[in-house]
Amino acid sequence: MFLLITRILLWLLIGILLYNLLVRLIPRRWLAIVGAILLLSIIIVGFIDPNTPVVLPAWSLLSVLFRPLGLAIFLLFLGAIRIKKGGISKPGPGLIWAALIILLFSSLPVVAYSLAQAAEQEAIRVEQLRTEICEVECPVPLTPFGAQDAGAIVLLAQGTTEPYLPYRTQIQLTDRGSLLLYTAQLYQEGSAPLVIVSAGPRANLEGPAERRIEANDVADLLERFGVPRNRIEIEPTGVDLRTSAIQVREILTQRGLADEPVILVTSAINVRRATLTFANAGLEVVPRPTDFYTFQPLATPRRRLDFVDFLPSVQALTVTTRVIDEYLASVYYFLRGWLSPPVV
Repeated sequence: MFLLITRILLWLLIGILLYNLLVRLIPRRWLAIVGAILLLSIIIVGFIDPNTPVVLPAWSLLSVLFRPLGLAIFLLFLGAIRIKKGGISKPGPGLIWAALIILLFSSLPVVAYSLAQAAEQEAIRVEQLRTEICEVECPVPLTPFGAQDAGAIVLLAQGTTEPYLPYRTQIQLTDRGSLLLYTAQLYQEGSAPLVIVSAGPRANLEGPAERRIEANDVADLLERFGVPRNRIEIEPTGVDLRTSAIQVREILTQRGLADEPVILVTSAINVRRATLTFANAGLEVVPRPTDFYTFQPLATPRRRLDFVDFLPSVQALTVTTRVIDEYLASVYYFLRGWLSPPVV
């Protein structure tokens, strides 16, 4: 009941904000009506099928305003159009200052990694619990707790590789490529007899379908990393967590493994949403996060603050943007009812 009331209140708040935005931006009645109908239609279609060709570009455009760089550029634009004849009218100066502050703080490593650490708290808690248990029971190297009865390792591999083009000598890993290495390590430790690779088609590519499916490239790399090809199952439609969870459940059901736990390998920054999404799909999940941005609190060795942590950087802006994207996605999943209540 509490979750339902919270969801309703959050919907009301979003509705009020959208209404006020439309009133301010479109003063004429007929434009307001047309704009409201158009926006409402996009929202409805987006919640029915968020992967439709109409919704994806619309959301990409709207979501720019929620990201630091996009919001800063938008504010700069609003301030720049108020520059006339060598002067600038109000609120132009305030908008420019606001853009500068947003861009500056979101580009500071000390801010970015503080936000990332808050987002990775669930993953940090899981790994701390694993370490505490393994201090007594586990051999070295550490074996994931609860993994002895796991039916499969599920790798959320979307965005871990670059396209395999003819002039490239090999499949290239992205900055999320550590997920593949960790999956291969877990398999070789005997964590589960099956690896399910969930990664859908690359939306920005054209050509044969089998060349666009990222899961195929990931499976090839896992085989090179020591995972037998007959132990890899490809799930080629997982462009988001919800789709991956549903399709993985179907694969496990077909193999008679739906009642067994699965080891979920994903980035630490989105492990909480991934775990709750798969639990909502009816799966028992053992989260195995990797790809951490931050150090565990009170861990040894510790990361110390340095002078460069207070200087803007592109890497810090990227981390901040990814954290914000994850928070936005979590809100969307919560509104859709795709997150199971966390078990405390």
